[in-house]
Amino acid sequence: MIGVKSFFSVSASKQWWLVAVVVLCLCSCVRVVPGQAGDLIKVRVLKGAKEISIKGSDRGSLEIVRAVHGKVRVNGREKAMPLRLKPSDDRIYLNGKPFRGSLEVIDAGDGLMVVNEVALEAYLVGIINNEISSRWADDVIKTQAVVARTYALHQKRSRSKALFHFEGTVMGQVYTGSQSEDVSSMKAVKETAGEIISYGGTPALTVYHSNAGGMTEASINVWNRDYPYLVPVKSPYDEGAPRFTWDFQLPCASLGSLLVQAGYKIQEPESIETVETTGSGRARNLKVTDASGRSAVIAGEDLRRIIGYGTLKSTIFEVKKESGVFVFSGRGSGHGVGLSQWGAKGMAENGFSYKEILKHYYPGTDLVKAY
Repeated sequence: MIGVKSFFSVSASKQWWLVAVVVLCLCSCVRVVPGQAGDLIKVRVLKGAKEISIKGSDRGSLEIVRAVHGKVRVNGREKAMPLRLKPSDDRIYLNGKPFRGSLEVIDAGDGLMVVNEVALEAYLVGIINNEISSRWADDVIKTQAVVARTYALHQKRSRSKALFHFEGTVMGQVYTGSQSEDVSSMKAVKETAGEIISYGGTPALTVYHSNAGGMTEASINVWNRDYPYLVPVKSPYDEGAPRFTWDFQLPCASLGSLLVQAGYKIQEPESIETVETTGSGRARNLKVTDASGRSAVIAGEDLRRIIGYGTLKSTIFEVKKESGVFVFSGRGSGHGVGLSQWGAKGMAENGFSYKEILKHYYPGTDLVKAY
């Protein structure tokens, strides 16, 4: 395959052919990184882009601009998509960010979509510092590595025919390429290589969140899907998290606008009442009523989505109205299902091994070697 140095040294009249072969090799020396065995996974790392820049090492770049009818202009010349770009060394750069594996540029209708196909173990090293901190105790880093590996394999199994297996955002697992790798992350991934959490002989759905607020939640109460191992368990070390408790204020008029945008036929709310809670104390359903008496019943997680997951941090909250403003006071952060990352941190700091942490948060599962 053609290296990037050769690509940019050939005459302009021949450059089009080199991209038309779809696979472009961006060359440099090969460097082996710990933990690149196992499955290949596909992560969507960019969407809705009108133009992108891709290069190998620090040599010339490919400027890719969306054209029409499923085509792009690559350094000024029109080419058909998809384009698959693969380096011969260990990194390829997308808009200045380094990624391992290969990149595929796809027309997604609303813009360019970029999917990173990468070895699972290398991917794991790249997410740890985006999900927790590699300065935490070794056993909580190992916990995160096993949970993330299992989640990736579960998603690959359930989305085997899709263009990508999951997002590189909070909607999947936060992944920004290889820029966040470090020695501690590599060590944890290497020491748990191939280990996953299994239930019934298949990878479990190992969802996780930041802080359970003292008690995790059952999956049935959040997504209406029951998993025997995603059930409420105590999470006593959550209180060690910063901002374990929180509050925020939202003007009644602002909430009304958000509800209208979400499709609810209701005017400015006058009251919010929790009408049903789950066994862990979370708001399952709330009744929102306006001045005319019109009301709507809204699931707690739907209200989080409408207001913003980063604002209404969990569904463990109380709400009251003060002078035209709703005041929310709560604890924890996230949907509450599965592993609490801050709870796991506390367990590790108090002498629990990563195997014990996994057994606690995913009861009834087995830790096995997938490869």
